[in-house]
Amino acid sequence: MANNFDLELKEIQLQNEKLSRSVTEILKFLEHPEERKAMDKEFYTIEDCALLKGGAALNTFKANRFYLPGCGNPKYDCYVAGKLCFQKKEVLKWLKYSDADYAEYAKECGIPVVPEKYERMARRARGELACAG
Repeated sequence: MANNFDLELKEIQLQNEKLSRSVTEILKFLEHPEERKAMDKEFYTIEDCALLKGGAALNTFKANRFYLPGCGNPKYDCYVAGKLCFQKKEVLKWLKYSDADYAEYAKECGIPVVPEKYERMARRARGELACAG
């Protein structure tokens, strides 16, 4: 009878340990849900990037690589299963930039000359240009 009691006690201890680990993982997720979401993948497609960044249509990102992570510099992209992708670390960096400071990001990515169209976009975002219309 003592052996059965010991086995039952060990089984309860194992279940308790498993539950404790699960609760710890849930607490970590609840404390930092944005980290969990950002850590889901190692590579992001154009579609993923467009959803994460928001603010523009998917076709805008597809038609203009300057708007993508790395500003079109092939050093920052790769192909996974034949699809253009970007590494997580570059996507996280890219997400922090708005139109106002996008020219600065382009220079960080090795784009020596930012086209005038994007310079105007940045100035407009900073309030230096009045919006047409």
